[in-house]
Amino acid sequence: RGTVVVIQGPRFSTRSESKFFRSQGWDVINMTQYPEVALARELEMCYLNISVVTDYDVGLEGDPDVKPVAHEEVIKVFNENVEKLRNLVSEIVKMTPVKRGCDCGKALAGARLSAK
Repeated sequence: RGTVVVIQGPRFSTRSESKFFRSQGWDVINMTQYPEVALARELEMCYLNISVVTDYDVGLEGDPDVKPVAHEEVIKVFNENVEKLRNLVSEIVKMTPVKRGCDCGKALAGARLSAK
């Protein structure tokens, strides 16, 4: 379990941003959860985000156990996980019911538009 903060990417956060994120208690910095989740809700779609952690944040630089972030390493780690992602998505598709039993399709039932 953890809390994610979403930044606009693709980019690495600055040291200042990283320090702020940590001070707020956020555990993971992500670039792929928003606005997709909001758009899916507006369309009353079921939505699942699958994120791959590829590197430690720049704010951990200076920790002797953490290497500085490098774009090449991020790509390498992502590519190493492609097969795992394929397998995960395949399993999710197999487990997804044909008829959904969730409330996603009624997400906007209580929403209203007001001229005020």
